This record gives sequence, C-alpha cells and structure tokens, in this order.
Amino acid sequence: MKRESGRIRPIRREDIQGMHVWELDEEIAMASGITKPRSLEVFQTMYEKYFLNVNQSLQLYSIVLDGRVIGRAELGLIDRENGQAAFGIVIGERSSWGKGYGKEAILELLDVAFNALHLHKIYCEVYTFNERSLNMMQSLGFHKDGILREHEFFRDAYHDLAVFSMLETEFRTTFEKNSK
Repeated sequence: MKRESGRIRPIRREDIQGMHVWELDEEIAMASGITKPRSLEVFQTMYEKYFLNVNQSLQLYSIVLDGRVIGRAELGLIDRENGQAAFGIVIGERSSWGKGYGKEAILELLDVAFNALHLHKIYCEVYTFNERSLNMMQSLGFHKDGILREHEFFRDAYHDLAVFSMLETEFRTTFEKNSK
C-alpha cells in the first residue's frame, strides 16, 4: 500500500463541530461504543479541556483529505515508563470509508508512537462485531492478543472486545512492507 504522508495533523478547535456530527451517526456511534450522543456544547467543552490542559498521556489528531477533516485519531494512555500507548481512529465521513484512509492514519500514528515517542508497543481494543476494524487490524499485521469477553455494557448488552497490539520491531517490518 502506498502511503500519502501528512494524512494526520494535531486536532484544532475548528475541527470539533464537524466531528460532533459523526457522533450522531448511529453506525459510527455503535462501532465507537458511544452509548448516548453528547450535545455539541458538552462535546466542545470536552475538547476545550484538552486544548487548555494538553495531557502528556493523550495526543489527538484530525485525519485530513484535500483540506477537509474526514476523521479523528488518538494516542492515549501513553505510558512512557512501560513504553506503550493505546490508539483509536474513526473515519467519520462515510464517502471516505473503504478507501484506505484509516490504514494510512494508523501507519502515521505508528510512526509517531515508535519514531517520535520511542514506544515499545501500541495496542487497541475493537468490538468483535466491528468487522471492518477487525479486518484492518489483521491486514496491517497487528497481533491479536485475545478477547475480553463481555467486557463492556452498552445499548442493553455486554460486548466482547478483541485486543490487538504491535511491537516496535513488528512495526519496522509492517512499515517497510506497506510503504513500498
């Protein structure tokens, strides 16, 4: 997969209102584990706290295509002592689904995690009903660490989460394979 550099950039205040629309989309909300959409005011307040008190254990990014924001990405729970972080992405613009932009964003997050932050491992949790994300993790070479059975309760049911991870050494191989 050829990578177009510069797909992600640090999130900006002006990105927030457009991102809120995705939270109102039922399919995106379900895949993201959003139990109840937040009002725009609550959503903006949440992000404003991030802008005012940039937390060293959280980095938020916008996924950009042709100058417009099509998704968001994050590195969270950044643990420098143990060399690990969690990550997540959402492609909120439906017309951008299935075109590889999520993969590109993940590769850029991996680049930040392993080359800028010098982490040892990055990981994520994916709902087992989210086939698109499960397939993407496997296609990028992530290791499936296991299943957290009935781990989260939302929308009146317990849901399993698949845990995926990639080590820095695995990233080197994956990045080289995917950048050719």
